Amino acid sequence: MNIILTLGIAALTLASLFALNRRSLKTPFALLSVVVLMATSAFPAIAHTQVAALGASDSALNSRQKQAEETLKLSPEKTQYKGIEYVRRNTGGQPLSDREIQTKISSDISENLVANVSSGAVILSGTVQDRQTAKDIVREVKNIPGVHQVTFELGLQEVAS
Repeated sequence: MNIILTLGIAALTLASLFALNRRSLKTPFALLSVVVLMATSAFPAIAHTQVAALGASDSALNSRQKQAEETLKLSPEKTQYKGIEYVRRNTGGQPLSDREIQTKISSDISENLVANVSSGAVILSGTVQDRQTAKDIVREVKNIPGVHQVTFELGLQEVAS
């Protein structure tokens, strides 16, 4: 679709340049055509709907969208589970400091994981048994008071089915 639009704009530009007899209109028209051509080539990057669904609140998604989001978190080889999730509201008590969050993650999660915390944003990496274990760990981390975002890239020992 984008290539057709681009070719159409280019053809109209060339046709109008040959049709215009006034030299004073050729340069502004050519510049306008280049600007329009460049602007239309950026639309697919802006309107990519799958990216917009990543990290969306669970309550904002229907069941089909939730399934699509879950599929996007799994690598094509089904050996990695990665994504970003946001905490809507954490009502688990007084928010913990980054150091306390780090300590809680280290003590509560016995998997082979590394966690980095900065201003309540947690980055998890490492290897877990399977996708369900990864989902459970992400959910546990999201429930820690003071966590507002969890970014994860977890290797799966058992290939997801």
